[in-house]
Amino acid sequence: MIDKEIVFQHINELENIIKQLEHYKNISFTDFKSQLTTIWAVEHGLQLAIQNLIDIGGHILAAIGENNINNYTDILQKLGENEIIPKDFSDKITGMAGFRNILVHEYIKADIQYVYNVLTGNISDFTQFIAYIKKYLSY
Repeated sequence: MIDKEIVFQHINELENIIKQLEHYKNISFTDFKSQLTTIWAVEHGLQLAIQNLIDIGGHILAAIGENNINNYTDILQKLGENEIIPKDFSDKITGMAGFRNILVHEYIKADIQYVYNVLTGNISDFTQFIAYIKKYLSY
């Protein structure tokens, strides 16, 4: 059984992170790459946002009995396969798992331009994910 309270705790956290990341969206790339504290804040915010997304997905999948999961990428793919979120959206966000791993484990290799592009072009993916999850939970 899905524990909606747990899911909504993660959704609330994700919404708070999105609000914080929105503060940085209008910074030019030139300014962004020259402000180390901003880079750190955005990288950490994105890491936490992705982790919450994965935790939401993992909780829902476990609750419905989906146990063929070996890694974070599987979680995002299985959300689409189980029609919790649309498959095309699942395909679109599957790369977030790898990006999260880079931010956590290979942070020295993190491409600042890519981080900036995610910040300025993909934050809405988190909002869309929340909308899909809320719709799924309202069944």
